[in-house]
Amino acid sequence: MEALDALKQRILSLAIQGKLVPQDPKDESASVLLERIKAEKAELVKQGKIKKDKQESRIFKGDDNKYYEKIGSETKDITDEIPFEIPDSWEWVRLGNIGNWKAGSTPNRVNSAYYNGNIPWLKTGDLNDGVINNVPECITELALKETSLRLNPKGSVLIAMYGATIGKVGVLDIESTTNQACCACICYHSIWNWYLFYYLLAQRRYFVSKGFGGAQPNISREKIIATLIPLPPLSEQERIVSEIERIFKEIEAIKANQEELSKFKEGIKNKILNLAIQGKLVEQDPKDEPASVLLERIKAEKAELVKQGKIKKDKQESRIFKGADNRHYEQIGSEIKDITDEIPFDIPNSWQWCRLGSIINYGETKAVTYSECNKNLWLLDLEDIEKDTSCILKKNRIQDKPFKSTKKTFIKGDVLYSKLRPYLNKVIVADEDGICTSEILPFRIYYGIVPEYLQYCLKSKYFYEYVNRLTYGVKMPRLGTEDGKKGMIPLAPLREQYKIIKILCEVLEFINQL
Repeated sequence: MEALDALKQRILSLAIQGKLVPQDPKDESASVLLERIKAEKAELVKQGKIKKDKQESRIFKGDDNKYYEKIGSETKDITDEIPFEIPDSWEWVRLGNIGNWKAGSTPNRVNSAYYNGNIPWLKTGDLNDGVINNVPECITELALKETSLRLNPKGSVLIAMYGATIGKVGVLDIESTTNQACCACICYHSIWNWYLFYYLLAQRRYFVSKGFGGAQPNISREKIIATLIPLPPLSEQERIVSEIERIFKEIEAIKANQEELSKFKEGIKNKILNLAIQGKLVEQDPKDEPASVLLERIKAEKAELVKQGKIKKDKQESRIFKGADNRHYEQIGSEIKDITDEIPFDIPNSWQWCRLGSIINYGETKAVTYSECNKNLWLLDLEDIEKDTSCILKKNRIQDKPFKSTKKTFIKGDVLYSKLRPYLNKVIVADEDGICTSEILPFRIYYGIVPEYLQYCLKSKYFYEYVNRLTYGVKMPRLGTEDGKKGMIPLAPLREQYKIIKILCEVLEFINQL
């Protein structure tokens, strides 16, 4: 998608340099347009509709091949301002000379008589980089009469001047006023408003770079009208707009197809992943040691670690089994209860349901400070992991990113699970030792659990839905420790885990290459 957006920007760049469509020698040159604009402005001044522009500018190329600008009786060299060469039939001109630019205002909110009328009042958040045919807020005739607002006609070109929306544009398909953060241009008759629109769109980065101020940077009307625009003949303006719209339509069609393909790929991935963890992706081999034996080994391994003082005894040790009545039960200590309703799907007889907390050391890793760490260790933060794909976007080293709060250690082979905003589905298998934010839980694997198999279980639809039912917090939802431990894992025999991982890797790689 980013590549297509970059392509759009390239098309706009070619358009405003006169390289998108061929020039036609039959076209009336842009210099003639400027003379018409000059006459039109003089007539509007005569009618009292606009004020005489004391900074009327004329830009021309001298015999020395340099660019000059004449304002009144003063002429100065502006060659350094000219960003690129344009065709001979084009002209450089200031934006202020091709239309009547005016910012809006906000009627006093205290005066209720100014609001809930029938005159649209546009705010910069309403700009959509396209046609504007609806505005959510309206003002009254009284507000229009008693304030400095201007009712801009259909076809007016708008640009945002303040804050995060700097450079956003739109073309009115309705009459509308605007707030003070928006500047509107009523183009003179020799200017095709959509050419101006696409020029402003092409120059967004330029306008953003010109913003000044702290919390609310702005570009001001003065900066806008002083900006240079390369002006083609009117017929060429129309051809340029037509070609841009044709190409953009094709790009949007490609985007839509890519989005459809992306949805299809994700759907197929989820389907295959679900088949894998339900025991339907590979055939069961009766020679495989059943998962129940793995659980016994894990139980013995944990007992030894408790004996060595490396972990604490789990007082909630769980054993899940299927009764003669074909229902699922869980035994914790001497208590046995029916948990059939918690079982999300059926699994093969050689598999075993178990709680996540029963097969891993759930996040019980050492907390360390900056001074305690080897500065060449991997430092993993949540933003370093891409959502859904779980690809590592960047690997930082401690020496490159000092920290103040304590971090958790992990080792190669640990499964790292994001408990903060788990709906982003960030789960990875560590390929080297490191430390991570406390919002990532390192799961230390016991014998008989393949890390990549557990990773796929944690990323599967059923576990994703389980987790998102139990997250708490509105702004920063996270998974609680006890709820995480209670998550259900369909445990396959060890050999089958490896077979599942092999086939999953092959199939998912094929899908990614589509």
